[in-house]
Amino acid sequence: MKEKTLKSWEDFEQASLRIISEKREQKEKTEVHVDHPLFRGQSDSGWRLESALDRIQKEMSVDHYNTIVKIVHKHVATCTGRGWDLDTKVSLGEFNLPAYEFMAYLRHNEFPSPLLDWSRSPYIAAYFAFSDIYLTSKDIKYVSIFVCPEHFWYGKEPHIRSLGPTIATHRNHYLQQSEYTICIKKKGKEIYYDDYEAVKNKEEQDVMIKYNIPVSEQSKVLRKLDSMNITAYSLFDSESSLMETLAMRDICFEKWDRLSAYKNE
Repeated sequence: MKEKTLKSWEDFEQASLRIISEKREQKEKTEVHVDHPLFRGQSDSGWRLESALDRIQKEMSVDHYNTIVKIVHKHVATCTGRGWDLDTKVSLGEFNLPAYEFMAYLRHNEFPSPLLDWSRSPYIAAYFAFSDIYLTSKDIKYVSIFVCPEHFWYGKEPHIRSLGPTIATHRNHYLQQSEYTICIKKKGKEIYYDDYEAVKNKEEQDVMIKYNIPVSEQSKVLRKLDSMNITAYSLFDSESSLMETLAMRDICFEKWDRLSAYKNE
C-alpha cells in the first residue's frame, strides 16, 4: 500500500479526480472492462483497515458466519415482515459467497459484518472521514481516505475480493454509492474471513493508496460537501441524520465562522 500525507483538501481532490479521469479515458480506449475507483474514509489516520467482524473475532469461517446469518434472518423476517433469498450467491471463483444481499443489508444496520464498505464517490468517502463534529477536539492530526484504483487483489493467501454493486439490499447502499470487499484465505478445505492488515502491505497486491489529510481542513471540506448536498441526511435519510445535519449547519458552521472572524481581526 502506498501512503501519502497531503497538505490540503485540494491536494486530495485533485488526486482523486485525476484517478477517476484516467479510468474514464482508459475505458473509452479499450473494450476490456475497466473498474471504477473505490474510496473509503476513516476519521483517524491511525485506525486499522478492518471490517466490523474483524474487530470482534478474527478468522471466522465463511460457513460459520453463514450459519449465524441464517439465524439472524429468521429474527429480521419475523420483526420486519421482510424476507431475503439467502440462496443468492456471488461466484468468486474458489467459492460462492452466500446471502450477499442480506449481508449488505446487515452491514448497513450495524450488524458485525465481514464486508468492508467503500463508495464510488471520493466526496462521500470524504464525508465519512471528516463528519465527526468532535474531530477537532480530539488528539488527531490526520484523517485518511483509502483509494483502490483496481478491483481487486488476487494472489497469495490471504487476499481481498471485490463484490458487485448491483444488488437488492438496504436503501443506504444506493444513497452512499456503496461497494464492498471481503478479505479471505483458505485453510485446508475451508474458507475464512481474514485480517485486511495481513494483505494491504503485500507487494504483489500493492494497488491501494492511503491519503492522509489534515484534520484542520474539516470546516472547508464539510462546507463544500454541504453545498453538494452530501450530508448525514442525504446519506442516511433518517430523523437522527436530519438532526445531525441541522446541528452541523446551525452550530458547527456558525462556530467555525466566529473562529475564522476572530483570527482575521
